[in-house]
Amino acid sequence: MKTVGESDLDPEGVQLHRESMQVRWGDMDALGHVNNTIYFRYFEQTRIAWFESAGFGSLGGQNFGMVIVDAHAEFLTPVVYPSVLDVRMGGHSPGRSSFVTSYTIGIDGQLYTRGHSRVVWVDHATGRSAALPTQIRAALGGDDND
Repeated sequence: MKTVGESDLDPEGVQLHRESMQVRWGDMDALGHVNNTIYFRYFEQTRIAWFESAGFGSLGGQNFGMVIVDAHAEFLTPVVYPSVLDVRMGGHSPGRSSFVTSYTIGIDGQLYTRGHSRVVWVDHATGRSAALPTQIRAALGGDDND
C-alpha cells in the first residue's frame, strides 16, 4: 500500500469539512472488510456534520435541505476493523440548485477511498429544487451568476 501526501487525501474542490470516525465491528461484512454500502454512510455522516456546522441546524428540522441524486465511490484499499477514519469533504461546481460534494477516506495518511455525489437543494414543502443558499454558494466560491 502506497503512503500518500496530505494533498492526495484532500478531496476535489473547496475543502468544506473533515471528520474522524471509528470503524464499528458491525460495519464489516462476511469477507472481513467494511461493506461497500457503509462507505456511503461515512460520506453521509460527514455531509450532515458539515450541514450542521455551517449553521443550518438539524437537516430534518428545516423547510429546505439536501437530496442526493447521484453517488459514486472508488474503493482503492479495503478498510477493516479496528480503524480510525479521516473522512474529508470538498465541494465544487455550484449550479442554480445543486453542487458536487467530493470525499476521501484515509487511514494513517494513506488514501483508501474516493467518492463524490451531486447534491440538490430542495424545498420540502413543494418537493422541488430551490436556489442554493448564498452561504453555500459563497463557501464553494460561486457567485450569483452561476
